[in-house]
Amino acid sequence: MKYLIYIVLFIALALPGLSVAQSGDGLLAFEEASITEKNRIELYPNPAVSYINIQIRESELSNPQFVLYSIIGNKIKIEPEVISDNKFRIELKELPAGYYLLSIKDSKTNFKRTYKFLKR
Repeated sequence: MKYLIYIVLFIALALPGLSVAQSGDGLLAFEEASITEKNRIELYPNPAVSYINIQIRESELSNPQFVLYSIIGNKIKIEPEVISDNKFRIELKELPAGYYLLSIKDSKTNFKRTYKFLKR
């Protein structure tokens, strides 16, 4: 029985978003903890035709930089358009159809992520 409690406790602590508390009667209680994810980035539409929109939610980024690469690694010059606070748009009309990689960086917060999308 003792080992079963340890196993249950270990599994519960390994699961993200769960917290464990012991009640007065010695029983373990589980509750879901609220975790706020920072810098949630959405690229849409995917696949794209004319434009790709970038929406950054819960942003901590001070000056995001966008770098576009072809799927084989060639850097493509882009001029992101600022739509609103933390919302950007990149024109894709002149690019041939295929897969592309969009790298989003912020030097102040050391943030860097890369997203793949399809241009039709």
